[in-house]
Amino acid sequence: MGAAPSARATRNDPARAWSRYRENLARHLIGISRDLESTVMRSLGEDGGFTGLRPSFAPILSLVWKEGRAPTVLAAELAVSSQACGQLIDQCERAGYLARKPNPDDGRSKLVTLTARGEALVTEGVRLILEREAEYARLVGAAAYRRFIASLATLYTGLGIPTHSDAELTARAGRSIGVLPLIAVRVQRDLMEATIARGHDGLKMSHAQVLPHIGVDGVRIHELAKLHDVTRQAISATARDLESLGYVSREPDPRDRRGVVLRLTPRGARLIRDSLGALDALVHSFREVLGKRRLEHLEAVAGELHRAIVPAEGPGDAILAASGRERSAEIDRLAARLRRQLGSRDAAKLAAQLVSEADGKAS
Repeated sequence: MGAAPSARATRNDPARAWSRYRENLARHLIGISRDLESTVMRSLGEDGGFTGLRPSFAPILSLVWKEGRAPTVLAAELAVSSQACGQLIDQCERAGYLARKPNPDDGRSKLVTLTARGEALVTEGVRLILEREAEYARLVGAAAYRRFIASLATLYTGLGIPTHSDAELTARAGRSIGVLPLIAVRVQRDLMEATIARGHDGLKMSHAQVLPHIGVDGVRIHELAKLHDVTRQAISATARDLESLGYVSREPDPRDRRGVVLRLTPRGARLIRDSLGALDALVHSFREVLGKRRLEHLEAVAGELHRAIVPAEGPGDAILAASGRERSAEIDRLAARLRRQLGSRDAAKLAAQLVSEADGKAS
């Protein structure tokens, strides 16, 4: 696998820069983490009877398992404001999973800890994580998945991500994908801080719902709402925030007079380029921890797994956007993934059905 083009190489090529911004190791790891969290949360809520859950609960619950943390510490580790962290703690507390207790080391502050219900939630969550990663291993192959997990464990410790005092939890983290949500939080925090340092104050985690999906031709608000399974009002609020910062502009939708298309402004385009510089710095830190060959393997498996489980930009979209050799390579990847998912016999049946339908249309 060749090295990805640097931010400098893409500075004068908007299409190439956008491609790197959309498809990179950080985005793949974050996407896999979100799939893991949403799958586990859905199972906990629908089948486990744990009500009031939100995907945003997962990182904070992981951080306080067996070890209380002060709200200010949690805010720093989650890369959010103290106010946003306080609201998240309040939501978890109202749902019955967290509690604030006196800090024995500082009588003026509180520690955030799991309640008995929270401990039961996390224990069941671990079981579901192990169940989900059996599916991940099937998608990319057992041997490749074991190497992928080993690299995540090395990153978990090598990047200095806060560990737990509980020895069992730390050992279990090194054997499963359960460390990925904490790695994803660190990745998002580091990328945001590095991008802010390049002159982009005011960025928030919520902006990631919009920015990666705008593209060269813009994006429609209703498409983003459908993609994230949220209301148009929620996406519109984030879009207005980005508009006030000068990163996006709103234009009437030429296909729907009632709709709006979001487009990047020149400042938004510079944000994308500067984000690539932050991405290069992040990948360099990964390379220092893993070495070149292990990093390349991590990138390859993360990309393959992301394409297999994240439907937002499905294989059909990727194939339509590609051409020539790129399209052929994408079709090959899709075919390999379908063979793994369906098995050789059912994959052959699907191929025969597609040929039959194509012949029917041609005639």
